[in-house]
Amino acid sequence: MTIYVTREGDKLVADSPLELVEKLQQCQGKMTETRQEFMTRMAAQMVASQGVTVPITDPENFIAELIHNDFLSVVDSIDG
Repeated sequence: MTIYVTREGDKLVADSPLELVEKLQQCQGKMTETRQEFMTRMAAQMVASQGVTVPITDPENFIAELIHNDFLSVVDSIDG
């Protein structure tokens, strides 16, 4: 289990990149979108606001790039 904090200060706990994408989607209140639509929209926002390209091919690369660009911070990792 890993604890993350978004740039806005939202605290999220997830066991996998897929689960983290789902929690980000819930946090932003966009559950009517598919996961792919959500990642595509977030990636477009990152390009527009920061000029950062975020891969949307899979949750692993998507989350890794969000962490790399300081949209998400890893606060703690707790081994089960």
